[in-house]
Amino acid sequence: MIEQAKLLSTTVVLTLLIWWSADSLVSESVTVGVTFDARPPAGSQDILVAVEGEVSLYQLEVSGPRKIIEEVHAKAPLRVRLRITDRPTGSHSIPLDRAAVKQAITDQWHDFRKVSVLSTEPSLLPVVVDHMITREVEIVARRLGLAFDVEPQLQRTTATVRMRESFLNTLSPGQALQIPIGPDLERILKEQPPGKSVTVPVPLDIRRFGPDATITPNSVEVTATVGAQRATAQIPTVPILFAMSSGNLERRCRAVTRDGDPLPLITQTITVTGQHDEVAKLQQGDTRAYGVIQLKEEDLETLGTLKLVTPEYRLPKGIDLANEPTPIEFKLIAVSNAEPPSGP
Repeated sequence: MIEQAKLLSTTVVLTLLIWWSADSLVSESVTVGVTFDARPPAGSQDILVAVEGEVSLYQLEVSGPRKIIEEVHAKAPLRVRLRITDRPTGSHSIPLDRAAVKQAITDQWHDFRKVSVLSTEPSLLPVVVDHMITREVEIVARRLGLAFDVEPQLQRTTATVRMRESFLNTLSPGQALQIPIGPDLERILKEQPPGKSVTVPVPLDIRRFGPDATITPNSVEVTATVGAQRATAQIPTVPILFAMSSGNLERRCRAVTRDGDPLPLITQTITVTGQHDEVAKLQQGDTRAYGVIQLKEEDLETLGTLKLVTPEYRLPKGIDLANEPTPIEFKLIAVSNAEPPSGP
């Protein structure tokens, strides 16, 4: 009885081993969906590779032991990292060589080393290759609107930029590689006190050199002494008033034109200069300016005489006239008590 039991157990074990061996030896084929992730050559820091256009689902036919094929099918769709050998910058069509695809699959899934690649449809992979290159670029500070006691001095005048070769190819062959810092420098220096030497860091904007660009260093120190900041601007329609001393208020008269017509409201456009902020306030109407023609005793004694008088302007503190105002032509005539004066 014991011997029969041993024989039965041995038979079962042998049967299972035969069945397992047979199952392992049976080869099957399956077609699975695959997307390829293009990668540069191993260890390369200066090559960029990407699949061009929308990522397509490729049909990959593989064969191998049934158990492994089942595992492959269970993982589908597969995303396979495919190393691309170095090529010039631009678009390329890469043949999907069966050996290269099998190597990529084995590198990613070691358990699939017994899988054979039978075909790939489509058979070409469109990729775009780019190389990162290094160039020296000039740092320039131009078109500064500030006034300086000591002009800006840059700590350095060049920087090293690492950029895509494809971006460089879009530039004109003779175009100078420059990185302007004028706007940022002016913005920073506006906050500095006039008359004091300062050294400030100015960031270098790398965005002008395309995607993935880097720059060394990423800022430059600039030393400058900002001067007193003055601006010049035109102020339109500034009113001009006639004024009379209090002792002559009882003497009634009016200003008229050369032809005796009533003189309309007089305005002038004047040019002023002063601190930037004060000039801006005047332009925006936060402060006011007006002109005055002061009538004197001798003016009242010479009624009917044509006069040419330059108005005097009342301006906010810190604001001066940049140019001499235009003289105003008028003459004074007497006004009866029954007639309201229209001038001063």
